[in-house]
Amino acid sequence: MKYSIDYQQLHKGQKRPSDNGDIVGVTFDSESGFALIPNVGDVVNVPEMEGRCGVYGVVKSRLFTYLRSGEEIFCGINIVVEEVDIDHGALIKE
Repeated sequence: MKYSIDYQQLHKGQKRPSDNGDIVGVTFDSESGFALIPNVGDVVNVPEMEGRCGVYGVVKSRLFTYLRSGEEIFCGINIVVEEVDIDHGALIKE
Protein backbone atom coordinates (compact mmCIF):
# COMPACT_ATOMS: atom_id res chain seq x y z
CA MET A 1 0.00 0.00 0.00
CA LYS A 2 1.23 3.49 -0.80
CA TYR A 3 0.63 6.40 1.59
CA SER A 4 0.69 10.18 1.26
CA ILE A 5 0.34 12.71 4.10
CA ASP A 6 -1.03 16.22 3.63
CA TYR A 7 -1.26 18.88 6.36
CA GLN A 8 -3.73 21.77 6.41
CA GLN A 9 -3.76 24.75 8.81
CA LEU A 10 -7.02 25.76 10.48
CA HIS A 11 -6.58 29.41 11.49
CA LYS A 12 -8.36 30.92 14.50
CA GLY A 13 -11.94 31.92 13.73
CA GLN A 14 -12.08 29.91 10.50
CA LYS A 15 -14.51 27.05 9.88
CA ARG A 16 -12.46 25.36 7.15
CA PRO A 17 -8.72 24.79 6.89
CA SER A 18 -6.66 26.64 4.31
CA ASP A 19 -5.23 24.67 1.41
CA ASN A 20 -1.62 25.77 1.04
CA GLY A 21 -0.63 22.82 -1.09
CA ASP A 22 2.16 20.39 -0.29
CA ILE A 23 3.48 21.31 3.17
CA VAL A 24 5.66 18.36 4.15
CA GLY A 25 5.50 16.08 1.12
CA VAL A 26 5.62 12.75 2.93
CA THR A 27 5.05 9.65 0.83
CA PHE A 28 5.94 6.07 1.69
CA ASP A 29 4.83 2.51 1.10
CA SER A 30 4.06 -0.24 3.58
CA GLU A 31 7.08 -2.25 2.43
CA SER A 32 9.55 0.47 3.48
CA GLY A 33 8.61 0.35 7.15
CA PHE A 34 6.54 2.84 9.06
CA ALA A 35 6.09 6.59 9.39
CA LEU A 36 5.11 8.35 12.58
CA ILE A 37 2.08 10.57 12.12
CA PRO A 38 0.63 12.82 14.80
CA ASN A 39 -2.58 11.82 16.56
CA VAL A 40 -5.54 14.06 17.44
CA GLY A 41 -4.48 16.31 20.32
CA ASP A 42 -0.75 16.22 19.49
CA VAL A 43 1.11 19.52 19.07
CA VAL A 44 2.66 19.93 15.61
CA ASN A 45 5.27 22.46 14.51
CA VAL A 46 6.33 22.29 10.88
CA PRO A 47 8.24 25.48 10.06
CA GLU A 48 8.23 27.01 6.61
CA MET A 49 11.09 25.44 4.67
CA GLU A 50 12.29 25.10 1.10
CA GLY A 51 9.47 27.26 -0.23
CA ARG A 52 6.75 25.21 1.48
CA CYS A 53 4.21 26.61 3.93
CA GLY A 54 4.33 25.49 7.54
CA VAL A 55 1.69 24.50 10.08
CA TYR A 56 1.56 25.03 13.82
CA GLY A 57 -0.91 24.04 16.50
CA VAL A 58 -2.85 21.03 17.74
CA VAL A 59 -4.06 18.20 15.51
CA LYS A 60 -7.83 18.57 15.22
CA SER A 61 -8.58 15.72 12.83
CA ARG A 62 -7.11 13.00 10.63
CA LEU A 63 -8.89 11.74 7.52
CA PHE A 64 -7.81 8.49 5.84
CA THR A 65 -9.00 8.10 2.24
CA TYR A 66 -8.43 4.74 0.54
CA LEU A 67 -8.41 4.32 -3.23
CA ARG A 68 -7.84 1.23 -5.34
CA SER A 69 -6.24 1.32 -8.78
CA GLY A 70 -6.19 -2.19 -10.19
CA GLU A 71 -4.27 -4.27 -7.66
CA GLU A 72 -2.62 -1.28 -5.94
CA ILE A 73 -4.13 0.42 -2.89
CA PHE A 74 -3.37 4.06 -2.06
CA CYS A 75 -4.10 5.79 1.27
CA GLY A 76 -4.20 9.59 1.45
CA ILE A 77 -3.95 10.97 4.98
CA ASN A 78 -5.15 14.53 5.61
CA ILE A 79 -4.16 16.07 8.95
CA VAL A 80 -5.83 19.33 10.04
CA VAL A 81 -3.77 21.37 12.52
CA GLU A 82 -5.71 23.98 14.51
CA GLU A 83 -4.02 27.25 15.45
CA VAL A 84 -4.18 27.62 19.26
CA ASP A 85 -2.28 29.45 21.98
CA ILE A 86 0.30 27.03 23.36
CA ASP A 87 2.37 27.34 26.54
CA HIS A 88 5.75 26.17 25.24
CA GLY A 89 7.17 25.98 28.77
CA ALA A 90 4.70 23.22 29.52
CA LEU A 91 5.82 21.19 26.47
CA ILE A 92 9.61 21.20 26.54
CA LYS A 93 12.50 22.55 28.57
CA GLU A 94 15.00 24.26 26.30
